Amino acid sequence: MKNLMIVIMALIGLGEWADAEPVVKIPSTLYQAGADEITPAVRKIPSQLDYVYRAAADKYKFCHHPCLIEFKEQLYCVWSNGKIGEDEPGQRLAMATSRDAQNWTAARPLFSTEQLAKYEHCVFVASGLMVRQDKLVVFYTITPGENFAADTALYFSQSFDGKVWSDPQRITAGFFINPPVILSGGRLMMGGEYVSQADRKNKRSKLIYHDGDCLATGWTETKIDEGDFTRIGYAEPNFIERDHDVLGFFRNYTGRLLVSRSTDRGQNWSPLSESAIPDSTARFATGNLSGDRRYLIGNSLHKKFDRRALLISISDDQGASFDRCFILRDEPAVKRFPGQHKMDGWQYPHGCLWKNQLLVVHSVNKEDVAISAVKLSDLQAEKKD
Repeated sequence: MKNLMIVIMALIGLGEWADAEPVVKIPSTLYQAGADEITPAVRKIPSQLDYVYRAAADKYKFCHHPCLIEFKEQLYCVWSNGKIGEDEPGQRLAMATSRDAQNWTAARPLFSTEQLAKYEHCVFVASGLMVRQDKLVVFYTITPGENFAADTALYFSQSFDGKVWSDPQRITAGFFINPPVILSGGRLMMGGEYVSQADRKNKRSKLIYHDGDCLATGWTETKIDEGDFTRIGYAEPNFIERDHDVLGFFRNYTGRLLVSRSTDRGQNWSPLSESAIPDSTARFATGNLSGDRRYLIGNSLHKKFDRRALLISISDDQGASFDRCFILRDEPAVKRFPGQHKMDGWQYPHGCLWKNQLLVVHSVNKEDVAISAVKLSDLQAEKKD
């Protein structure tokens, strides 16, 4: 009888992952839409806007997937840089540097012409930056011109000076656009998408973690129960580490971020469940502030593919709940140049703590790269009940 009860409990979901409460708690009024019925009715936070790169008639006109990091007392920004539109042959990785987050060097291609010779018709998609063992590491996806081709894969390169880079080194198949999250003990956690047609018949989110000193080896693939996987196009997973678990957030088509948690540092995950965090279907950023404070930045809007505004949500309890939210950018933004898959708006953010500020790098209309600098003290403003 005892064994029978155990089986019944597992079948009805009363096992390890049967959470009695939501994975992430949200006040019912936090994201209530304002007059436009799309943007949450929250106040705009003060910020300084500066541009890393602006498209022009005689320059590359597609910019997306930016990432920012400090390395050897300089800020480095890397992004996907295409001639006209998104995911077209010749799309490269571009980089610029700054010492003050306001004045940036001219964008330069990350790789030399010789290094790119064997990738002439491929597309490079920026996945992020990391400082490791006194080297700057860049992660990126290379596709043959089709994101869901079986040979689309995640790669990395390293540099001692941010100028000369090692040749591309493959990690695993998949499409990845978020940098690794560094967990306690040095484990790296990354999330992307399965790309082969065989895989995508029954799953979407590809989660991998890394242990060890060598980035070329030590990567392990884990699994997650996605439920109805057809609600996920690009999952673009991102993570927040807490004292006793890791939270995973997933883009999808439901209008709300999906969430999961792992109690063993990313090796096993609870089934995806719904959250109350709006998502207009776009990449979002997560990260740590001081102490137990965590942030989530994204297009937390109530309309699919609407990217008119970027918002910052703040948690004071390591992501267990988010109780305040601010508008970061909502000025009118209209693309100046046509191009494949380009759309208006402030989008695809990534955060970097720097000199008592949260620097949020983001693309603008998928053609410019800009930084919104927020004072950390302003993120401690009043809560919304």
